[in-house]
Amino acid sequence: MQYFHQLTHNKLAKVSVVITAAVFALAACQSSIETTAHSAVQALAKAPQQIFQHDKLNGQKVIQLNQDTWVANSENFGLMLINQQGKMVQNYAGNFESLDIRQLDNKTWFVSSVDKEAGQFLLFKVVLAANAQTHKITLLNTIKPEASVIDNQCLAYQNGQLSSFWLTAQQQVEQRIVYLNQPNAQPSNVLVRSFSAPPGASACVVDDVKQQVYVAEESAGVWAYPTNPEKELSRTPIALVAPFGQIDGEIKDISLLIDGSLLVALPEAEQIQHYQTDNSSHLAQVYSVAGFTIESIDAQQTADNKWLANFYDDESGAYYSIELPLMVADKSIAKQGASQLTADMQTAPVARFGDAADDPEVWLNPNNGADSLILTTDKRYGLNVYNLAGELVETIASGRINNIDISYGAEFNGDKFDFATASNRTYNSITMYKISHTGVISELANLPTSLPDVYGLCQYQSPITGDYFVFINDESGIYHQYQLDFSTNQVTGKLVREFKVASQPEGCVADAQTQTLYLGEEDWGIWTIGAEPDAGTRLAPFYQVDGDVLVDDVEGLSLYLPNKSAAKNRSEKYLVASSQGDDSYVVFDLAKNASRGHVVAKFNIVADVQKGIDGASETDGLAVIAAPLGDLYPLGALVVQDGRNIMPVQPQNFKLVDWRKISGLIIKQ
Repeated sequence: MQYFHQLTHNKLAKVSVVITAAVFALAACQSSIETTAHSAVQALAKAPQQIFQHDKLNGQKVIQLNQDTWVANSENFGLMLINQQGKMVQNYAGNFESLDIRQLDNKTWFVSSVDKEAGQFLLFKVVLAANAQTHKITLLNTIKPEASVIDNQCLAYQNGQLSSFWLTAQQQVEQRIVYLNQPNAQPSNVLVRSFSAPPGASACVVDDVKQQVYVAEESAGVWAYPTNPEKELSRTPIALVAPFGQIDGEIKDISLLIDGSLLVALPEAEQIQHYQTDNSSHLAQVYSVAGFTIESIDAQQTADNKWLANFYDDESGAYYSIELPLMVADKSIAKQGASQLTADMQTAPVARFGDAADDPEVWLNPNNGADSLILTTDKRYGLNVYNLAGELVETIASGRINNIDISYGAEFNGDKFDFATASNRTYNSITMYKISHTGVISELANLPTSLPDVYGLCQYQSPITGDYFVFINDESGIYHQYQLDFSTNQVTGKLVREFKVASQPEGCVADAQTQTLYLGEEDWGIWTIGAEPDAGTRLAPFYQVDGDVLVDDVEGLSLYLPNKSAAKNRSEKYLVASSQGDDSYVVFDLAKNASRGHVVAKFNIVADVQKGIDGASETDGLAVIAAPLGDLYPLGALVVQDGRNIMPVQPQNFKLVDWRKISGLIIKQ
């Protein structure tokens, strides 16, 4: 089943050409891309040593599994296991090319290849035994493309999901989930996405830590793309051909080292080049392997900390290894990044494509938590209301409402009810909704504001006076605090305070227990200020954008705050923030420190293939509720807006995550 959308070939082909031309032009006039980093060609002290040779081998790639065993492929001998004595000890017959691995433990590997004659992707499990004669090669999955031809492939492994990137003859990159290595492990064939490959794409390799796939364009260079389908598709040059870089001739293969750097095989130049991937100069070293046409490349560290590069020489028809004096970190220096969770439910999409869905809030049904509702804003329409199964149960065409919040227990004209307020950009107003005890929602009022273009909003009920307040801001950074008055025959709002941040804000949330307002300034971070109307105008910094934990834009903010009946002696209080710049969510422990950010968790929401729910990215608003929502969510839940709804591609929607998953990530300190 194809869950993800296939991007249009023509559109991305045009983008590919434009990017290539732009990068080449930039490289010609800007020295930061390799032109200042030319390295002298270094001759190697030792000659290559033969690993394996056989008549009519027609080999392609060899990878060392451990100190005693290599795996290789061949047009005539299929998939082979080779020992230190240069003997083929096991093989799986076929006409194979392309090879990649992912290690599971010290004796087990996933191994992937392509059957040229059948035109199929093949996935194997290789298990090494003490006796080489009992090594096992087991076929796990076979996938035959319906409308493409695989030229090469490489593996990626995240959270028990094994994916393969296929470089096709149709100049596409197909990203597929090919195996679920989870409880009840099983083969899979899910097309995640497809995008235009650079012309003449010859090889690829994936860095699972940095979540990058590197694609070699045979006559142009090496490019980096994000592996996460929730990320915006983009590419970055890592290595370029002369005169824009130091590559001469065709690129045949690339290989990843443990620190995230790359080796590049150049058969025409008889060279192996070493590139860093995380700085502007990139090129680290050039090694000459004179007399050998290097058709493939892989490298492994030996027990005595030397580096051996393994390659296939097309001229002699043999596999070789050669010692390289590589400067490689002893372990990965890449940031480990956020934890990863999957969503438990997703709502129906909004009715319109584009940037429409924005902010959710959960209304707790006082009679039955399982019947609670999710109120959400559609910036192109109005209010959408969903049940906890994600079904749309009510809509109100209120205009371009942006942010929403809920308060409980208001009294008006002799009636007691809950209510929501939303920032309405159509009328520059505060739109109010009445929520009955059974969950029936109706529009109650539109309160005018004096702001030129309202934007973010949140509510607060004072524990001192019992009064209800609305905080609303505009894009210039101004906040207005309105006091709501239910005492007459018409609900009104009175401006009681004004303060501001230096640049565009949006999300905010108020903690009634401490009378504190937490507010986000998108490019700066999170601030605090007193929530009472007489608390002044001075802001205090809570947590600043650092590009690592909190990445701008800072968007939605919400509190996880169990009430006394739900807390059961738990002293938890957390602030959850949308770190939109890296599609993650950051949890701060307010019980530990309510005035300065104490980070206890950071996570992404990723796809659950078995449930058919994609991840969440580019999140604007979010909402947390700490009360039980029936048996499914006994500790509450997190609801987030998903800016890219891609399983399949549909208008935006909202994802719900069981709070128990998040609780499991939180560091108890």
